[in-house]
Amino acid sequence: MTLVLASGSAGRLRVLRDAGLDPEVVVSGVDETTEAGLGTAEIVGILAERKAAAVAAERPLDLVLGCDSLLELDQASWGKPASPAQAAAMWRRQSGREGTLWTGHCLIEGTSGRRVRAAARAAVRFGAPSEAEIAAYVANAEPLSTAGAFSIEGLGAPFVDSIDGHPSTVMGLSLPLLRQLLAGLGLAITDLWRTAAPAG
Repeated sequence: MTLVLASGSAGRLRVLRDAGLDPEVVVSGVDETTEAGLGTAEIVGILAERKAAAVAAERPLDLVLGCDSLLELDQASWGKPASPAQAAAMWRRQSGREGTLWTGHCLIEGTSGRRVRAAARAAVRFGAPSEAEIAAYVANAEPLSTAGAFSIEGLGAPFVDSIDGHPSTVMGLSLPLLRQLLAGLGLAITDLWRTAAPAG
């Protein structure tokens, strides 16, 4: 069974590869708008399932994983900024504060049509970068590719004071939750490793 990641996120692909999995990547290209009034956890779950379902229709014999991430702050959901100016505004809003990063996951097993969906969260405590640091950070492409305009890796790492939750959740793909979802389908994450673990 081939694992297919229904996401073009380089961060999610790296999380899986570092965990011993080598998925194929098929970008869903689905509409990511949702109806008003939904909570952040529900939104990421809906979008993860929408992405997984679109790719599963193209890859009916495979195991498809869809994901979506949003930052919850001030009772609102924040995705990727559309511009450096929006990224800077996000950082001014979240500077010195705590938000919740939600990541939705949906697994669809093509051969049986079974699907499982859940969301993971992590609390993120942001540092308080100076205006010069914010300007330097948003001048790079990194904050434009992540929900909330931040990363706990790379250039953004010094501006996040701490997280409460699994690091992979903040990177857009919770490995503990993935393991649980696989188990819900009767699969073991170890069966998807690129090589078997050595005996003894």
